[in-house]
Amino acid sequence: MKTLGLCIGASNIGLVLLERGADRQVRILDTKTRPHEGNPRSTIASLVDEKLLGDVDRIAVTGRKLRSKLNASSIPEPEAVEHAYRYLQSLGHKADVIVSAGGETFMAYKLDREGRITNVFTGNKCASGTGEFFLQQIKRMNLSVDEAVSCSDLDNPYKVAGRCSVFCKSDCTHALNKGASKERVTAGLCEMMAVKVTELLKRTEHKKVMVVGGASANTPMIHFLKREVPELDLPEQARYFEAMGAALWALDTKTRPISSLEELFKEGESIYSALPPLQDYLPRVTFKEAIRQEAKEGDTCIVGLDVGSTTTKAVIMRTGDNAILASCYLRTNGDPIQASRNCYREIHRQLKVNIEISGLGVTGSGRQIAGLHALTPAVINEIIAHATAAVYFDPQVETIFEIGGQDAKYTYITSRVASDYAMNEACSAGTGSFLEEAARESLYIDTEEIGDIALKSHRPLNFSDQCAAFISSDIKTAIQEGAVVEDLAAGLVYSICMNYNNRVKGNRAVGQKVFMQGGVCYNRAVPAAMAALTGKEIIVPPEPGLMGAFGVALEVKNKLALGLLQPARFDLAELADRDVAYDRPFTCAGGKEKCDRKCTINMIRIKGKKYPFGGACNKYVNLIQARKQPDADKLDLVHLRERLVYQKYGRERGFRLLPPNQKRVAVNRSLLTNTLFPLYYNFFTALGFEVLCSEEIDGEGLERRGAEFCFPVEIAHGALMGAIRQEPEIYFLPHVGSMPVENGIENSVTCPFVQAEPYYLKAAFDETKKGVVLCPVLDFSNGYEQAQESFAAIGRDLGIPAKIAKEAFALAVRAQKDFHRECRELGRVFLEELEQYPEETAIVLFGRPYNAFTKKANMGIPQKFATRGCRIIPYEFLPFEAEERDEDMFWAMGQMILKAAKLVQRHPQLFATYITNFSCGPDSFIVGFFREIMGQKPSLTLELDSHSADAGLDTRIEAFLDVVQSYMEINRQKTALTPKAFRPARVVIENEKTWVESSGGERYPLNHPRVHVLIPSMGELGSRLIAATLRHLGIRATAAPAPTAKELKLGKGCASCKECLPLILTVGGLFDYLEARDNREELLVYFMPTSSGPCRFGQYNVLIKSLIEKMQIENVAQISLTCDNSYAGMGTDFSARAWQSVVISDVLDDIYSAVLTIARDKNRALEVYRDVCEQIIASLEKDSWKGIKETLRKAARTLRSIERKQPLEHTPKVSLVGEIYVRRDGFSRQYLVERLAKQGIAVNTSPITEWIYYCDRLLKTKNRHMLTNKDRLGNYIQQFFKSSFERTIKGILSQSGFYEAHMVDVERLIDNASGLINPRLTVETILTAGAAITEIVEDVAGVISIGPFGCMPSRIAESILNFKINETKLETAKDKGFVAKVMEDYPALPFLALETDGNAFPQVIEARLEIFCMQVERVHRRMMEVRGASSKRYLDVVSGTFQ
Repeated sequence: MKTLGLCIGASNIGLVLLERGADRQVRILDTKTRPHEGNPRSTIASLVDEKLLGDVDRIAVTGRKLRSKLNASSIPEPEAVEHAYRYLQSLGHKADVIVSAGGETFMAYKLDREGRITNVFTGNKCASGTGEFFLQQIKRMNLSVDEAVSCSDLDNPYKVAGRCSVFCKSDCTHALNKGASKERVTAGLCEMMAVKVTELLKRTEHKKVMVVGGASANTPMIHFLKREVPELDLPEQARYFEAMGAALWALDTKTRPISSLEELFKEGESIYSALPPLQDYLPRVTFKEAIRQEAKEGDTCIVGLDVGSTTTKAVIMRTGDNAILASCYLRTNGDPIQASRNCYREIHRQLKVNIEISGLGVTGSGRQIAGLHALTPAVINEIIAHATAAVYFDPQVETIFEIGGQDAKYTYITSRVASDYAMNEACSAGTGSFLEEAARESLYIDTEEIGDIALKSHRPLNFSDQCAAFISSDIKTAIQEGAVVEDLAAGLVYSICMNYNNRVKGNRAVGQKVFMQGGVCYNRAVPAAMAALTGKEIIVPPEPGLMGAFGVALEVKNKLALGLLQPARFDLAELADRDVAYDRPFTCAGGKEKCDRKCTINMIRIKGKKYPFGGACNKYVNLIQARKQPDADKLDLVHLRERLVYQKYGRERGFRLLPPNQKRVAVNRSLLTNTLFPLYYNFFTALGFEVLCSEEIDGEGLERRGAEFCFPVEIAHGALMGAIRQEPEIYFLPHVGSMPVENGIENSVTCPFVQAEPYYLKAAFDETKKGVVLCPVLDFSNGYEQAQESFAAIGRDLGIPAKIAKEAFALAVRAQKDFHRECRELGRVFLEELEQYPEETAIVLFGRPYNAFTKKANMGIPQKFATRGCRIIPYEFLPFEAEERDEDMFWAMGQMILKAAKLVQRHPQLFATYITNFSCGPDSFIVGFFREIMGQKPSLTLELDSHSADAGLDTRIEAFLDVVQSYMEINRQKTALTPKAFRPARVVIENEKTWVESSGGERYPLNHPRVHVLIPSMGELGSRLIAATLRHLGIRATAAPAPTAKELKLGKGCASCKECLPLILTVGGLFDYLEARDNREELLVYFMPTSSGPCRFGQYNVLIKSLIEKMQIENVAQISLTCDNSYAGMGTDFSARAWQSVVISDVLDDIYSAVLTIARDKNRALEVYRDVCEQIIASLEKDSWKGIKETLRKAARTLRSIERKQPLEHTPKVSLVGEIYVRRDGFSRQYLVERLAKQGIAVNTSPITEWIYYCDRLLKTKNRHMLTNKDRLGNYIQQFFKSSFERTIKGILSQSGFYEAHMVDVERLIDNASGLINPRLTVETILTAGAAITEIVEDVAGVISIGPFGCMPSRIAESILNFKINETKLETAKDKGFVAKVMEDYPALPFLALETDGNAFPQVIEARLEIFCMQVERVHRRMMEVRGASSKRYLDVVSGTFQ
């Protein structure tokens, strides 16, 4: 038998012709690889002719997106890799990781002992280091692949940064210009590619590594790779590896017959969707008119200079009318002083008359050295400069998008302060270079032409947020599909804006007006594309590339007017000729702060005087005027707090009740230990233990995390690894559930990450099993004394009598309270001293003890303020206990932050800086509430992660301090504005009756005709059934339609974009309804359930309420049922029918998946399914329970009439677990159910009833000690009826043939996960983990856990399950024998964790999904075999006879 395998790669087509003879031996008859240049059809036609097609028995295709263009049978690329590897295994090759080094991706496939792929690791969307990256770089050097590979100087490679392809071009050009040979540069490129591969390999254990794919032919890369990976296997089949795998698969699989090239190619629509024409959005862009004028003799002017990393800009601005009289825009070329001199010379040349220059301001990344050269004190950071320019053109601008040649920046302005800021780092996507490179190299058009061409497009192509190195192949593909240049150019313009939005702006807020600047905005199509994508009005200044220079000139004018700067005279000709000399540098000794960086400080001679310049801090920055160095240690009370925690009330305080026992307790230096160390240390020390608290943040530990946690949790992993290396006998990892808040609300919980610390750390570090691990649940909500019994229990576990343990605890509490007492006393003294000098200001630092108040996490921010002469104090030191509390803020830290914020807002001398972390769940809401409290008063928010850059922090701190100074001057006589009175509508419950009170104060019952209840889409069918339930009670109710990209866009416009996806979509749904509704006189009630934390869900209704009040939307209220009463706050009739609705919706969702998967005529079956759903909705609205049951029976009979391809019990199934909203919403889960159905996999989605049963359990557990016999009887009756309804509904619908009935057993789920997670962690995590462990193998062949981006419960579950799902399944299985037999063959069970932000899944997720589906099919086959239910017919079906 002969088979032909094709691999359609991103850059190349691979072909393999195989033959298997009568002896069963496989021989390779022919192999070819050829670049397709974006035209795979033409390339395939040149490789495969009619004769070859007639000569082969079977043909199979593999690859990624382009394989869908062929009619031939196909398999996923990972499966092809497996088949190829098994063949090589038979020839003696062995590997535990296969690296596929292709054109657009490097992937590392992890293999099990059988050679099956168990996981995949890949990079991000960046092309840096890939095959396409290499091809583009050598093309720019006019080298062929063979020339580049053969001429590389392997002994002397030029160091090339592993960064963006477009930036790398600049590096390579710069190297060649300096005289580096092409041989050295190409060797450097190959070495960098090898580094990219080794970075991937660090993410998984490996010993023997096989490299395949097109880039495997890069022998210099392999040379460098062998240095890091000694056991590297490069098989001769490497270049056509995947094609060989497809051909091998076809040897044993019947494929679709192909007899001609016409049959091989699939005709169809473009693989690229269309975007709206850019011309339609030009009206949403305001292009401001030029402000250029001719200079007049004697004009008084200010020079603005913007010294950037790549370009330097200068303007001369007339002070009388702010007109620009001269300007220039030049390359910096790595020399900011020379660039400044060139600018002075050029703007001087443009002047025809004499003018007087009274001020010179400098901004940009080179501002300090350029300011020193100019001998000007007006050195102003670029954030202030750009914000000043933006506000000049439109005072209502809230957001600045700046897109330059190689830089892209985002700034959010709150009260003239850059309250949020971001910029690109090592990626050109979203910059002008991206657009320029892609247009010139792929479309052969100049940058100046792009805008006009793109605006003529009628169908812009959606290239998404592609890397510049990848987009060229997409453009070529689109050209072959017949795309015209206008649509391609418009697609490119859209792509730059998509890249900016996704990679620079990210999930940050966009105000109502956006100011867009930078050289790229000379292209009018770019702001039009941004208007289309953001839905916002875009304002473009007349000189978008000069705004930094113009803004700094305006800022100098403002400071002169306020007396903050003194006028001076500057001579442009003299500045242009002013030279500098460099004397001998010296090494900084570190000063009082005992800094050990040993910075080299340059000595610069200007006009005969020497100035020290340089270093990491601002000690030697622009010392034009002598200034006294502040005593930073005295000004920094944040560092003092850390000393109090760990020294004075910790190690210096310990008192022993028992003698030393030679045992050591490791207390992890993480999270709330940064507050509670005095308690922990004094307790264990009193009992005779030695307390270890490692300051080492171990790098290996940081990499051990099982999910994308926030920075403080990363530190927790690193700290525990540091502790493990000390080999303690005991590990203390408490679950801190709540903290005390003076004058706070009863519920004062900690965030889920803090609570779950012991569970994800134990899962990640099996080394802790060598010692005793103590994980008490600590509840401090009513004070520290409340935890006495928990600490007595710790004592018992350690063999300590209860009496002594309680004495030790009393000592520990005293130490903890003394710490807090001293903090408050320091705060009192601090305020007294500050208030003696009303002109002075101080910074109050907000955040958590573990991100703001510890040097391991705060990036030295307190020192940055203190070295600039600012007092800085932790907010905890302030006397905020009497401040009004927020009744809806259930997080303890959030309560304290918001109370302290109110004090700071009122105090004229205090200004707030808030440290948060990337993807911090609570702060996605709290920061917004905090900013609302601050109002017009400037505050600074700094978002940190492990990659935060020092320079960016310095710039923002300088900007903030400048604004505070100006604010103090401007606001001395300013009076506060009285806000307009507004009365929101509200829902009132009195005497067990619900009323809706309008904005006018009138009250209406819920069933009044004017009242309309809108149910947000939380699973389209479920919401419609709840609306029918309310209509059954006589209430006018409708369900919002299922969300789409429109609701996502609207929701993002109303929120900060950091909140979780369900909130954004439900807000978007509400505002979409408000925009479109016909009846403006109705009294709208939005149905929004809630909870009391610690998950973010409980803040949804709070934020919506805030939006209604802020936007003053009349006659819109919310009704917020809570999980604290199992959402049963509307009476028995509602509760019973709502429960029936929820159970029915759970079952119908699973039936929908089954219909998609096994119905023979899918379209007809869906029509039947939808008709059945409509009948059930109508029945729920109108019928009695008896009538509903009859409707369900009729529905089951109707569904049973649908012809099926196979029985449901023979169909592979997966469980979809995770966050309750996204797992049930098609848009949120990116239509995962539909996609899996196409793979023949049915999805069982975790039911909503599971959550309600769990809420019942929490309610019963919480109030256990207060329940009367009558309460217990009532609970029993309620549960009896719930179970009865559930059993009846599921029993009836299981007769449909599309549903297998399973009763929800929450107790079993919790029991199965309780060895990993304490049930007192009351978030969805335990249900997600419990359902995954319970259902895998015994009910389904795989589990997908999905959550919104940043979902804390989902990330905790992901981390724990990644480490523990396999071993825990074996321990907890009901049928241990069955599970053990399946897991003998498949010890690594298919588990996939996904996060969604409403956008398409990234490439790495697509790759993992392919592998997951492959694993599910295999595990399912094995399950069927073990159960003895397999048959030849079934095996033929699931093995993919007709792929």
